[in-house]
Amino acid sequence: MSKFVKLHLVRTLNRYKELQKIKVKDVMVSGSSVITTTPESTIGEVFNEMIKHDISGMPVIDNRGVMIGYATLKNVGKYLINYPYLKVGEVMIKNPPYTTTDEDIITAFEKMIKFNKKLDQLPVINTKYPEKVFGKLEGIIFMGDIIELFYKYIIKELKNLVNLNNNNNGIKLKYQKLNNKLNNNKDI
Repeated sequence: MSKFVKLHLVRTLNRYKELQKIKVKDVMVSGSSVITTTPESTIGEVFNEMIKHDISGMPVIDNRGVMIGYATLKNVGKYLINYPYLKVGEVMIKNPPYTTTDEDIITAFEKMIKFNKKLDQLPVINTKYPEKVFGKLEGIIFMGDIIELFYKYIIKELKNLVNLNNNNNGIKLKYQKLNNKLNNNKDI
């Protein structure tokens, strides 16, 4: 492995360490930008809101702003045609994964991936809220935003590593060919 490849490998690992320091609160969407629903909303209403806002899921909150579940296009869509007036509270995911503002984005990303429903967004809650298992909804974090940071911090470096490695292999091949020619000429 060349000195340049080793240098870029170290840089890539350092970039990963930088990425681990980025907190959910630095990337999440919060406030009125978060689209939510209530358990009393119908799945027809929720489906229309998801389509209108081009999202695939919504936190379900009670009148205090406490997250009590999560509705996805998939679980709402199963009932839409036959039961459009069914309440979201009856079909929502009751124990969805969530993250907190102080969690790092890599852990949040892993939660999205590991959840069997494969979420592309994750609710951000305040776990210090005393009355419920879940807490007050603080915001939402999108997988796309995390992937964008992965690209910015790591993927570019990995591409550089691959290019350097390919260039080194090309140089080695040229050197070997030149060396073979020189060795063949000596035999004559």
